[in-house]
Amino acid sequence: MKNFYFLLFLVITYSSGFAQDSTKTRLFTFDVGVGGAATSFQDVKYSTVHWSGFGFTPRLELSWRKKFIHSFGVEGILGSEQPKTFDGGAKTYWGVAFYKFLYPLKLDKKYKVFVGAKLEPIDLSLRMIDGLYNNGSYLIYGTNMKAVGMFEQRINNEWLFSADLGFQLFSFMNENMSFGYAADQNTLEDGKYNYNEMTAPFSFTPFWKFLNVETNINFHYGKRWVFSYVWHMQQSYAVKNYRLTRGYSALMLSYHIISKRKTPKSKDKK
Repeated sequence: MKNFYFLLFLVITYSSGFAQDSTKTRLFTFDVGVGGAATSFQDVKYSTVHWSGFGFTPRLELSWRKKFIHSFGVEGILGSEQPKTFDGGAKTYWGVAFYKFLYPLKLDKKYKVFVGAKLEPIDLSLRMIDGLYNNGSYLIYGTNMKAVGMFEQRINNEWLFSADLGFQLFSFMNENMSFGYAADQNTLEDGKYNYNEMTAPFSFTPFWKFLNVETNINFHYGKRWVFSYVWHMQQSYAVKNYRLTRGYSALMLSYHIISKRKTPKSKDKK
């Protein structure tokens, strides 16, 4: 954990240094978004059965732009999933809090390109399996650091297109399940793995052990509305050769409750 706090300090210091540019504030927004998502889940440590379902996706984001872009936000999914091979269900809750910093590589009248980083100090996923009560809970929590790129292009006076891609660099994560969470009995009896392999809290996980990719495709209309498609996929290994895969695809509609733009005033020459 000491290494994590040191890396976090470097990221915040680096971002703060870039933020001290001389450009006046140009855009400040506060967004509220809602949508629907198709979700997917499979953890082969316990079963090869694939789960899928639907959920509600709320999102809040506060951002401001000078030359650089800073964003704070929270997003999540409240849903339910069904297995494909038997009757049953699970309630699912997935929430993420994030800070995103973007630095401009190209600023043109027609298009803009940004690169930066996204810190997710809270990435929390909870599953509750129907009928198992206290033995059916499954919790995954961690902190992630991602590299991010974004592209923007003006279509016309009313429409703006943007797309961004995030790829995880490293994470500190942990899986925590109830004592009686349903595991494959034959796997346990054969000694292929045991629960003690998953007890290390917040283990450092680089990107080759934890694939975490997300993309957002957005169409901005006027000063207030944003229509978005979101795709997010995670694949990790708490136990070698037994992967956990989860993700979702979502359609969202966002509204800028606050949208303030300031244009730098030119000084009159005497």
